[in-house]
Amino acid sequence: MTAPADLDTRLAGMSPAELELLEQELAARLWQKRWGKWQPYPWQVPPDDIETLGWWLQLGGRGTGKTDGCARYMVSHVNGPPCDPRLRGGHRMAIIAPTQGDAVEACVNGPSGLRAHDPRVVLRTTAGGTFARWPNGAEAKLFGAHTPDDVERLRAGGNRCLVWMEEVAAQRRLGAAITHSEMGLRIGPNPHYIASTTPKPRTELIELTRRGDVTVTRGRTRDAIHLPQEQRDKLTAKYAGTRLEKQELDGLLLEDIEGALWSRTTLDKTRVGAAPPMARIVVAMDPAATSGDESDEMGIVVAGLGQQYLPDVNGTSRRHGYALDDLSGRMPPLAAARVAIRAYHQHKADAIVAEVNNGGDWIGTVIRQIDPSVNYRTVRASRGKQTRAEPVAALSEQRAAHIVTSLPELEEQLVSWVPGDDSPDRLDAYVWALTDLMLAPAGNFAAVA
Repeated sequence: MTAPADLDTRLAGMSPAELELLEQELAARLWQKRWGKWQPYPWQVPPDDIETLGWWLQLGGRGTGKTDGCARYMVSHVNGPPCDPRLRGGHRMAIIAPTQGDAVEACVNGPSGLRAHDPRVVLRTTAGGTFARWPNGAEAKLFGAHTPDDVERLRAGGNRCLVWMEEVAAQRRLGAAITHSEMGLRIGPNPHYIASTTPKPRTELIELTRRGDVTVTRGRTRDAIHLPQEQRDKLTAKYAGTRLEKQELDGLLLEDIEGALWSRTTLDKTRVGAAPPMARIVVAMDPAATSGDESDEMGIVVAGLGQQYLPDVNGTSRRHGYALDDLSGRMPPLAAARVAIRAYHQHKADAIVAEVNNGGDWIGTVIRQIDPSVNYRTVRASRGKQTRAEPVAALSEQRAAHIVTSLPELEEQLVSWVPGDDSPDRLDAYVWALTDLMLAPAGNFAAVA
C-alpha cells in the first residue's frame, strides 16, 4: 500500500491533464461499485415494451423512490446502446421538472439524482442552457415548466432520444411541456418518456394514465422498506384515515371526490390561457395559525376582476374573476410578507387583503414596516368556512371564475376539499380574493380597517 506521504508526492508531480484522468478513473470505479449494489423496488423496474413515443409513468406515494428509479433508468440508458452513433456519446436527452432549479436539485445533485447513481455526471451551464453531461459526451438538457419563458425554451429544446419528466403533477404548464417535448422526441429507433410523480387530480395526468402507450407502475409508502420505519410511521400518522391517504401514501390517482365543492371538470371548463385586462387586482393572504408557525402553508393568491362584462352560464352579463398566481408555501412571516408585497407591485394590485381570525394580526405590522406605501386591509370571518366557500364555488359553476393557465397546488386543494375537513390555506386565500373582488359586501366577512 502506498504511504500517504508518497501518495501526496506522486499527486503533486502530476500534470493537470493527468490529475483529470485519475479523477475520471476513480469516478468510474466508484460508479461501478455503487451500480451493482442498488436494490430496486418492483415499481422501479422499467417495463420491457415501451413503444416508440411511449411512456413509463411511475405513480408513487411519498418516499417510494420515484426520482431514484428515473435517475437509474437514465444512467442505464446512457450506458446502453447509442440511440444515434453519429452523436458524441450517442444520446441527447432532456429532463423537465416543475422548475429548472428543481431539475438541478432533485434530478441531478439530490440524494436520488443522477450523480448518486453515476458520480461521473457533471453540470455545465453554457449559452445554450444547463446540461448534465457524461464523460463520453452524452448529455441531458434541463428545463422547467413553470413560466412562459420555460415553454419558449422547450420550443427550441432540440431533438432528444429520452425525456424524463419529474413530478409531472406539479408542473404548472404540463400540457405545453408535453406538447413541445413530443415534437423534439425523434432521435433513434425508440424515443420515449420516463416520468414520475405523486399523483394529483390533474386532467393531463388522468389522460396520460388512460393512453394505450403509457405503462404505469405504482408504489406504496408502506412497501418502501428502504425508507426508515420512523419516517413511514410519521407519514402514515399524517395521512391515515383521510381521503388523501390513497393519493399521498398509496400512489393512487384520485379524480373527483364526492362532496367536494369544486370539480376538476368545472375548473377545466373555465380555464383560460391568458388574463384579460383587469379592473381590480388583489393579493389575498391566509396566514398560518401563528406568526412563528411554519408547519402550515401561508396562503398567498393573486386574483383579478376583468374589465369587460361577459355572459355567465345563465346568460347574465357580469365581470368575471381570474386567479392569476399562487405564491403560497411554507415560509416564515417576514418572507411571506415580502412575497405578498412583491406580488402587489408586480401585478400593480389595488390591495393586499389578509384574514386575521387565526392570529394573523402580525401581517399588517410586518407589511407596514417593510413598505408603508402598500394599500393593506384585513378581513375577519363572521361565518364558517363552508358558508364562505360555497358562493365562490358557485362562481365557477356559473362560469364566472377562471384559473389562468394552471395553478396545480391550488387546484388540487379545490377539488380535494370537502366541507367539514380543515380547509387548506391556498383554498382559503383564493376564497378571500374572489369574495373581495366579486361578492363583497355580502355578509361573508366583515372588513376591518
